[in-house]
Amino acid sequence: MRALLLVVVGLALGASEIPAPPHLAIPRVSTAPSMAKDTDLSTWEGALLITDFGMIMPDDKGVNRWRTTAHVLFGPDAFYLAVEAEDPEPHLVRGFLHKRDDFSGDQDFVGMDLDPSGKGQSSIRLFVTPLGGQFDGLVNDTTGEDYSYDLLWDSVGMKTPTGYLIKMRVPYSSLRRDPGDWGFRMLRIIPRERRYGVVWPKMSRDVQCDLCQMAKVAGAPQEQAGSPFLVIPTASAQRTRTLDPHPDDPVRTERRLGVDLRYAGRAVTLEGTYRPDFNNVDADVDPLQVNSRFKVYFPEKRPFFLEGMDLLGVQGAQRQFFSRSIRDPLYGVKASGTSSLGSWTVLHAKDEGGGAVLAASGAAEGDGLASRDTAAAMRFRLDDHGSGFSVVGTDKGLLGAPGSAGGQSGGIYVDKVMGSQWRFIGSGIRSVAHLPQADGSLRSTSGTATSLELDWNTRRWSAWVVNQGTSPGLVLASGFTDLAGYRRRSVGFQWHDNWNEGWLARANVTLRGRRFTWWEGRNLERTEGLDAYFETAGRWSLNLSSDLAGRVWSDDGTASVASRNLTLNLGWRRLSWAQLGASAGWGRTLDLASAEPARFHTASLNSEGSVASIAYSLSAKSYELNRESTGERLIRARQLVAGGTWQLPRHIYVKVQSFVVRYDGSEAEGVDKFLKALLGWQPNAFTGAYLGWSGQRRRDPGSVLPHERMVERGLFAKVAYALQF
Repeated sequence: MRALLLVVVGLALGASEIPAPPHLAIPRVSTAPSMAKDTDLSTWEGALLITDFGMIMPDDKGVNRWRTTAHVLFGPDAFYLAVEAEDPEPHLVRGFLHKRDDFSGDQDFVGMDLDPSGKGQSSIRLFVTPLGGQFDGLVNDTTGEDYSYDLLWDSVGMKTPTGYLIKMRVPYSSLRRDPGDWGFRMLRIIPRERRYGVVWPKMSRDVQCDLCQMAKVAGAPQEQAGSPFLVIPTASAQRTRTLDPHPDDPVRTERRLGVDLRYAGRAVTLEGTYRPDFNNVDADVDPLQVNSRFKVYFPEKRPFFLEGMDLLGVQGAQRQFFSRSIRDPLYGVKASGTSSLGSWTVLHAKDEGGGAVLAASGAAEGDGLASRDTAAAMRFRLDDHGSGFSVVGTDKGLLGAPGSAGGQSGGIYVDKVMGSQWRFIGSGIRSVAHLPQADGSLRSTSGTATSLELDWNTRRWSAWVVNQGTSPGLVLASGFTDLAGYRRRSVGFQWHDNWNEGWLARANVTLRGRRFTWWEGRNLERTEGLDAYFETAGRWSLNLSSDLAGRVWSDDGTASVASRNLTLNLGWRRLSWAQLGASAGWGRTLDLASAEPARFHTASLNSEGSVASIAYSLSAKSYELNRESTGERLIRARQLVAGGTWQLPRHIYVKVQSFVVRYDGSEAEGVDKFLKALLGWQPNAFTGAYLGWSGQRRRDPGSVLPHERMVERGLFAKVAYALQF
């Protein structure tokens, strides 16, 4: 083992170096160019012209057939970009009205990645559709793309006889920046018989880091420009009625005034929120994780917990900080920024429902207790290729509980790019927790979680080895503990390729192995499997996943079963109005509730797309688990989810979300129904208003006498207006 480790390290250190990115200067002008919705670019005179875009999707080889001309300049108050996107078949350009960050319909779009810090750790991604619609997100090499991020910027777009033209304006006050060069890249996506993509500067798939291939540009003003302050007062109200436990309870009317504050300096951003309202957040839908040892993870959607949270959200064996553990904040303050060493984030909040989150997880008897939460992270830059060393700390205190109730944690994370093919990722967390019990005492625990990963990637081959472990005493009071008291080892080997021509567009085949054991060595799960994915030129895709051999053990290790499964997924994404998917799965496993062998089968159908200015999504899923010996139905879960948005002119939209989830069988019975409909107005990321109705009906299978209860039934409204000065 030691010899193998030495060989691997030697290969990594001897790997080829990453090529230096291009460097150029972008002109500065004293007069801002016109952002009018027309094709006149006369006011953009003096801008840097860039035309040498290269292929990147599906492959970086071949000739770029989509002529793209970019006009780039630094204005007195903002960064400006105009792009003439020509198309040999302009009638095939996809562009329609849509709500911000709604990718339904697979439109054409063009945009840029910006790294105003120049550190190469993360970038802001801004895309514009042919009609001026916006997508914005954060990108880094570790976690990929996150489109929950929002930025205040302007865009217009229009179709032309030869394709389309877009203009973008990104105020300096919306960007954190340091003196020195910026990272910059432009991307254009063209959905046709394949999903094509062109990029500047040209990129190579032989280099496995992404952000390290961005161009370096000089010329950005470093003095504070524009309006650094953003104030967003909010007013919200809801009129609801709860029928449980007393049907005669009166209708309740709640009103709330709140405010969000932001100061965007050159190297620091300060944010605050008081009595935030998150009614516009879509309802969480259970992803049907039936017969699973792991918790259901729901992603964060609330605006205040998105900006600058990538450092706090870094994950190893466990999620050290999980913002949804702050359930009902009274206030929150946050600071994030950059320095010569790297980047940092600090968050502090008072949560009026934090104790309830702990109680729901079974970790404490603190239902209804408020909490104070503090989390801080610092990422130190190790090189120019995206490598970093991070330190994260968290503290949660339960207010009103005896003594020092709560918990603290500290974590160290390393992400090191070693040459163009190798990457090392490692982390270690230690936590202590003092949680209140039913008898009034405090239960103290401490634990650790560690993760080591080594990745090897080339143009067509990749492999990885991961070793993780979480001790039995780990309780992350501010985090998300998937499974405590276990060790996990996994290994994988993959072949993958992409083609710009021919009948096949993408393909990969993966061999993988994974073994779970309890902390003291008892078996938990062992799996060896095969995955394969193929995508054709007609946008058909086929995915096959199979466990070639496996075994699942019950918690006490006395019962086990030889497991197997096969899952097939079929997709078609050629049309913008009907992007279809279907899957089916079969297998044999161990029913964790009874520790008996069981057979399962799953099925799902989904469709999404856009018709004119209407975007929709539909999905239906089912899961059934039956006792192998008798065929008795242990549990059947069925789910139907539907949503849609009708985007009207002048930033007005109508949005509907609904779902129905049913459980039946000898192990559980219940139903959950939800409907939300609203009429809204959203001219930018931070200004908006809506009026809507929502209702939820749930039959609780945990009740001794099953009954139905209504929650969130009634009207709700909110107005938020962004003031910048």
